[in-house]
Amino acid sequence: MAVLGTGLIGGSIALGARTRNRRLPVVGFDDDPAAAAAALGRGALSSVADSLEEAVAGADLVVLAMPVDQIPAACTRLARAVPAEAIVTDVGSAKAAVVEAGEAAFGPRFVGGHPMAGSERHGIEAADGRLFEDAWWVITPTATTSSSAYQRVGALASSLGAKTVAVDPVTHDALVARLSHVPQIAASALVDMAVTGGDREALLGLAGAGFRDVTRIAASNPDLWVAILRSNRTAVLEGLQTLGKRLEGVADAISAGAWEELRSWLDEARSARLELFAKPDHGGEPIAISMLVPDRPGVLAEVTTEAGRLGTNIEDLRIVHSTEGGRGRLELIVAGEAAAGILSEALDRLGYRVERGEFD
Repeated sequence: MAVLGTGLIGGSIALGARTRNRRLPVVGFDDDPAAAAAALGRGALSSVADSLEEAVAGADLVVLAMPVDQIPAACTRLARAVPAEAIVTDVGSAKAAVVEAGEAAFGPRFVGGHPMAGSERHGIEAADGRLFEDAWWVITPTATTSSSAYQRVGALASSLGAKTVAVDPVTHDALVARLSHVPQIAASALVDMAVTGGDREALLGLAGAGFRDVTRIAASNPDLWVAILRSNRTAVLEGLQTLGKRLEGVADAISAGAWEELRSWLDEARSARLELFAKPDHGGEPIAISMLVPDRPGVLAEVTTEAGRLGTNIEDLRIVHSTEGGRGRLELIVAGEAAAGILSEALDRLGYRVERGEFD
């Protein structure tokens, strides 16, 4: 495995992989030689390369873990350097531009990824091989994505303790703008408002647990966040406009003394917050389902993104191609009997004939 970028996420992936399999060769590269050397010292890497091209030579799996705004250029640069059979993925938190560049460079063997885990701390010093345990790892297949690429990246995520879910790149960017990128800006704005409102030392001395909780992420690396916001600019602007309208509505209600309207809004937000973190657990006994699929672009993306829409955890996946051509059999391992049933019904409505089965 080649890990290009040995910061918090890249370092944690490498450290987790090496912790679980000490014999796994993990070659790393970082623009900051000190970061790569620290990753080697921590045991996250088996060796350090002097260039991107040297790092990917001979790799079976390449993980692009540099800042997200640098990934498209890295794909272009490595298009001919990555071995022909290697799978390529990334860990950027914005996907549309990255996936477009990755597929242009590597074709079906590129699949975008985004582990939904992190910390306000950054760098290899903060890396943790257990960072991804019980976290969601979003995979963003398209009509181009090969089943082997999807399966390999899903296996990496699962080996690190993460739960995988498939979402198309554009939908991913809209979701994370609302769930991560706009909240980051809001947290920073709250801190800025607090420290410019009077005696800074006295104000921050009065800060309670609530203020600390909602502003914790404002301590995150600003260079990282500029890269993220640049890469997901359109979705972030849409999210900020929506948030601005919500806040204007709240201000209008307070100004007008519309206390019952305000209470209703607060109660709706409270209920939504409780429901958001009380989603059913889609774990459980592994259930095998299979279906015949036509040999056409987009089938894998259609099935996996439908699973993602339903929050279904696909633990394994493969396509068995027919020797007669024209179609093949898509086999999935789904976590939980109930989740398998819901997904089967949804795929039936899409025109697939779903059957229960077993992986050989």
